[in-house]
Amino acid sequence: MILLIFFHYLGWLRGAENFFLKGFQPGARIFYNWGTIFKQLTHLGQLTKENQKLQEELAQTSLDYVKLTALEAENQYLRTELNFLTKARFKFQLANIIGRLSLNDQILIIDRGSLDGLKAGLPVTLAQGVMIGKIIKAEENRAYVELLTSINSQLAVTLSDLSGASGLLRGKTGNSLLMDLIPQDQEIKPGDLVVSAALEELVPAGLLIGRVENLTNLAGQIFKTASLAPLVNYQNLRMVTVILDLK
Repeated sequence: MILLIFFHYLGWLRGAENFFLKGFQPGARIFYNWGTIFKQLTHLGQLTKENQKLQEELAQTSLDYVKLTALEAENQYLRTELNFLTKARFKFQLANIIGRLSLNDQILIIDRGSLDGLKAGLPVTLAQGVMIGKIIKAEENRAYVELLTSINSQLAVTLSDLSGASGLLRGKTGNSLLMDLIPQDQEIKPGDLVVSAALEELVPAGLLIGRVENLTNLAGQIFKTASLAPLVNYQNLRMVTVILDLK
């Protein structure tokens, strides 16, 4: 070994070394390529793990953002709703929506019941006095709310401008509202606001219902009808207010 090292530094083995190096080059190239591929696979595995971790962190961040947004929206709703209800001097009960009837999505289930003062006939509102339905059944710890868009729903209504125009609000297929039985001699036009009338014992007057979109007035008919646009989205409800009584 000492002689080989000595001859190597003297340069006497250069020819033999070049011959052996040339012979080993293809194998060295193969081993190098294998090593490169192995490193890439190892790096790819690390990238996959890092990518999975980033996806999990992103999912958690998105979930936290959704929760924060929902909480902020709920707090904003509570602030504005409590401010309105206090000024309007209503006794009320806030309730969360916990579901809908499986065979009838026009019936909401809320987490307050007769123990909280709820009973059939009480109006259910949101967004500062916009009525969306009435309690139709109250159990001890939950109650059922029929939306105004239900085809079985009925409510006496009038115009907000105190013009005297009145009618009967009915639900209409397609989550819309219909104001029916409007006398022909009463003036009503698109854009008019419709509110609850003081004709039901448990429903106070003046709760907002919807806005007139168009009229149907057939010749020879005693009454005319008006299609209303709801003032809120009936499909994205989370929390509601049950009006118990005036203070």
